[in-house]
Amino acid sequence: MRRFLATAAALGLSITGLSVATAPGAFAVGESAAEYGCPGSLIDTYNTPASGEVWGQLRLYYSSANGGTNCAVLLAKKYYGTTHYMEVGINISGSSNTKLDSGAYSRYAGPVTVTRTNGHCIDLGGGEDIGGLWAGRSLNRVHCG
Repeated sequence: MRRFLATAAALGLSITGLSVATAPGAFAVGESAAEYGCPGSLIDTYNTPASGEVWGQLRLYYSSANGGTNCAVLLAKKYYGTTHYMEVGINISGSSNTKLDSGAYSRYAGPVTVTRTNGHCIDLGGGEDIGGLWAGRSLNRVHCG
């Protein structure tokens, strides 16, 4: 969690109030939101790179329910199947109510969900740590509207 918080703070993501087998080249099977516990449909993907390699992928889902619902998960790629530290966070841009999931996972972190997103931008981020190496990404003010 400390790496996400440091990365998010450096990029301006509002974070206050935060209530070895591999399968190279393969993301977790499926694109469906329900598979990861998210409502709605996949609207965007963002790779999480480190040293020129893609370690994972942030996936953002949207549903019109509850005034607009955005949901994010971070899928492992490089270390898929290996238990390691993963985290994913999401909030409405400018909000201090970040939803965060972190822990030791082998496939994905999340889902994390925010509602009443219609007319607002979203901040999201996530990353993975294995053996002291970090791959992560933070995005601010995406999918505005």
